[in-house]
Amino acid sequence: MATLPVRWQRGLDIYLFLNVAGYFGWQAWQVVAEHRLNFIEGVFIAHNIILCLCFLLRSPARAIQTSVGRQAVAVCAFYSGVFFMGPAITENPLLLGLSWWTLLVGTGIGILSMVQLGKSFGVLIALREVRTRGLYGWIRHPMYLSDIVMRLGYLLSHPAGLTVVLFVASSLCYFVRAMLEERFLAEQDEAYAAYLKRVRFRFIPGIV
Repeated sequence: MATLPVRWQRGLDIYLFLNVAGYFGWQAWQVVAEHRLNFIEGVFIAHNIILCLCFLLRSPARAIQTSVGRQAVAVCAFYSGVFFMGPAITENPLLLGLSWWTLLVGTGIGILSMVQLGKSFGVLIALREVRTRGLYGWIRHPMYLSDIVMRLGYLLSHPAGLTVVLFVASSLCYFVRAMLEERFLAEQDEAYAAYLKRVRFRFIPGIV
């Protein structure tokens, strides 16, 4: 069971907090400076503040996946979000309305998922305390679902071929990451193996 010393993990947590908080802070400043601050942007900023705090509050991993290739998938899934930011490029009221509600739903699921995930939040594939309540009692990966839904909301307001390609690639990363993570955690933790049998669906109850 591979792991890292706790002090190294805390150092990495602080680095990631500073890295992510700096980027999101810059994005928030741009939103305010360009007079784009509205309800959905405010909710998204709150989502990002909670995300940053998760890096500081999370518990040390008990085991970490050592495969560089598998961790690369996890990193690509998480950081693909940087391609899904910016003002809308369409003026179509239907697409803008659908985008607004999709972003709101995705951001809401993300906030609730992070609160329920708590100290078990992670970017890399690693074992922490298994969460089985709330949304995690319905589906295995509500956090990943929220990211996919938010990226869909961005796609609706940025209807372009490149955005479609990025959305498909990002979604595939999350699907692959979910399968790799489940395999690793089930091998390391009997409680997670039991959780997989109890909660059958990864993203949408009754579908997938």
